[in-house]
Amino acid sequence: MTFFIRLASLFAVVLATILGVAAPASAQQKLKIALLRTTAMIPIIDAEKMGYFKREGIETEIITLNNGPAALSAVVSGSADIGWAATMPVISAVAEKQPIRAFLSNNFERWPEPLYTHLIVSERSGIKTLADLKGKTAASNATNGGCDLMIREHIRAAGVPADTVKMAVIPFPQMLAALELGTVDAVCIVDPFYVSAMQSPKIKAKELASGMLADLPKIGAFAADAYFAREDWLTKNGKAAAGFMRALLAADKDLTADPAKYRALLESEFKMPAALASQIPVALNTTSMVADVKDYKPVIEGLVRTGLLAKPIDAADVIFPITP
Repeated sequence: MTFFIRLASLFAVVLATILGVAAPASAQQKLKIALLRTTAMIPIIDAEKMGYFKREGIETEIITLNNGPAALSAVVSGSADIGWAATMPVISAVAEKQPIRAFLSNNFERWPEPLYTHLIVSERSGIKTLADLKGKTAASNATNGGCDLMIREHIRAAGVPADTVKMAVIPFPQMLAALELGTVDAVCIVDPFYVSAMQSPKIKAKELASGMLADLPKIGAFAADAYFAREDWLTKNGKAAAGFMRALLAADKDLTADPAKYRALLESEFKMPAALASQIPVALNTTSMVADVKDYKPVIEGLVRTGLLAKPIDAADVIFPITP
């Protein structure tokens, strides 16, 4: 009898050990996400608060960086699993043979709306038109970023040679101060900073152009920003990537249905006054987030037109389609 008791005890210990080893398989997979401090953070925060990530077996850790190239570096180095940026630096990274692929088309610029990128100037600059940018200083948030492309696209369309405009790099949160001080004359800016700049009595901003690509009225739409990861990571973690997509789409639908919640998060996360937060448009992707070749081709063409890309690359090499 003692033998059987000991055997049962041993079996219980072994079973407990097995269950202990197996437990992590059902535990949350932690994903480090490299983001910029823009409104792109809001759906991620909502998905966390609403339990959409938890439902997919995902736990998130947000890493906040200044620009898309920094997010790309974090993902390439393994400091982050997933990154967010405008599609332009993702394409540039692929052209440079970096092992990066876009797997989620987050938001689309469409004509006439929504438009996420804006080229604005301060009153003190004296600039009235794109042609007036000759000899002036324009800032984007990163060299070879989406805003860099936007500035070059619109001055090219206006017949202004790129070498006649001085280019500067300033993180989005510092752009308002730069306009106020006259450090720069123009900036490519996104929300929530765009609305703040347009309402600032010190800046008295004027908008020169909107939309990353100058020929957007003809194109109709393109993928303006994307979530990306290393190709080898996506190959091994397709289930987690699909779950991330489902959670983000659920958050986009949640916030679209309840704009007040979106603006409340702007107030709490960005410390925006309610009066300003109420003016931020809730323009989120509530349809397909699957990366598609046709949505990246216009950006590649824009990069080639502006000389930011030496030659075209195949859009199929930029994406890693995952169906959630």
